[in-house]
Formats: sequence, structure tokens, C-alpha cells
Amino acid sequence: MRRRTTLAGSVVTLARVRAKMTQRQLAEASGIAQSTIARIESGAADPQFSTVERLLAAVGLEMRTRIEPIDDHDQVLEAVQAALSAEQREEADRRHESNLRKFAEAGRRAGF
Repeated sequence: MRRRTTLAGSVVTLARVRAKMTQRQLAEASGIAQSTIARIESGAADPQFSTVERLLAAVGLEMRTRIEPIDDHDQVLEAVQAALSAEQREEADRRHESNLRKFAEAGRRAGF
């Protein structure tokens, strides 16, 4: 079963990729263990805000927050997912995992 994507994981991954750094390089720059960064990016860990700030600072970025009207995009996707049969969800999960592997491989080939 795949882990749920978290905001922290997405932010850290985006920052690291923009900085063209590996997890190991980010670990060295931030002083946070590579295994911790991997867990954050995969959604296995939900870090404190100060940890995310530290990781972002290591790549020269900072978090800024704005108050905006609610975007129900995630709730719509969850409702669509919930309406699928178990077989359809399993097939969607397989396609998602395949796409992630292809995306990661393309990133490695491009030097990310």
C-alpha cells in the first residue's frame, strides 16, 4: 500500500529537486539524516515545521504562507477514489507506482 503524500514531503522534495540536490547532499547541507529526509519525502514521517524550515534554509529557500479561499481539489480526488471498486483502486495504484518509477528514472537520467 502506498503512503499518502504529505504537504511537508512535497515541499521538501520540490525544494531539493529545484536545488538539484540528492537526499544525501541535502542531509549534509542541513544536518538532518538522509534517512529522515527520505521518510519525510515518502510521507512516512510528518516533521515539525522547524524541520521543514531547516531543510528549506539549506537550499536557500523559506516557507511563506497566504490565506486563500478553500481549494477542494484534494477532497474531489478523494471522493473519486472512494467511488472506485477495490480492483479499480488497485489498478490505479499500480499505474501510479509505475508512473513514479518512470518519473524517478527520468530524473536520475537528467541528473537530479
